[in-house]
Amino acid sequence: MSYSFFDTVEKEKEPMYDAAIITESGSQYWHNPLCNNANNSHSVTKFFMATAVGILEKSGRLNRTDSVTSFFSSSEMPDGYDKKWDSVSVEHAMQHKTGIDTIPFGVDEDNDIAAIGSDFLKYVFSLPVERQTGVFRRYSDAAYYLISRIIAKASGESTEEFLAKSIMRPLGFRQWAMAKCPYGFPIGGGGFFARADDIAKLGYAYACGGDYNGKTIVDPEWVRDAMERDYACARFRDTDIFVKTGAFGQMVAFSQQKKAAAAWHGYSISGNDRNDRLLEEFALFLENEV
Repeated sequence: MSYSFFDTVEKEKEPMYDAAIITESGSQYWHNPLCNNANNSHSVTKFFMATAVGILEKSGRLNRTDSVTSFFSSSEMPDGYDKKWDSVSVEHAMQHKTGIDTIPFGVDEDNDIAAIGSDFLKYVFSLPVERQTGVFRRYSDAAYYLISRIIAKASGESTEEFLAKSIMRPLGFRQWAMAKCPYGFPIGGGGFFARADDIAKLGYAYACGGDYNGKTIVDPEWVRDAMERDYACARFRDTDIFVKTGAFGQMVAFSQQKKAAAAWHGYSISGNDRNDRLLEEFALFLENEV
């Protein structure tokens, strides 16, 4: 076991819930006995949603260049919506380049739900596209709520069932759940509850070019594009580690060079600082033990 990495996890002053590392040698797991087994991964959820888009594109059921409005009927759209939405693609949504400058953030947990109302889809499409689509980037959970709804439309089944069939069951997930909007659709940008040692499995699949234990989870070309085009994963500094963070210090990270992945859950008001510390420790683990 990587005692130095998990020692660092245990010494964190703010609560850590669990953490995991997967390499070709196997999986290592640390769990705080005072915490739940499955915890909120917050924006790490987006890594799973983007992967589902890749799986659907490979099967020919959508294209990342499709307009986000093309999946919905006129009755599902708000009256008088900004027609610039018709030029927003699935890829733009995954990259947070829709052109909206308003930030509906953390709708699974904040105090804005009353203002948003029950119909999250109409709310998102009621926002004006104020900036240049495909160029201006504004991080927003709203973009991935659209992705969640598009996954359901393109797959012909619930977003949860498609994720279960294409990702969670093949990876052997044990406990997981998703927060939903009032209409019963997964939030998409957050609210995914799972174990760190299960979350890390998708990171490990990316580390292995899309495969996990001999099963192809996602096409290797999609993995490459996700890394190059920031589909819910970005390079950590100048390393070969790619990551997706969560709002309060959650993480999935992977290295293709070392064929390794890590994930963790916790709570931190300085989530980015703690994630940086743990990523630095993970990088040392990769350098010294893999």
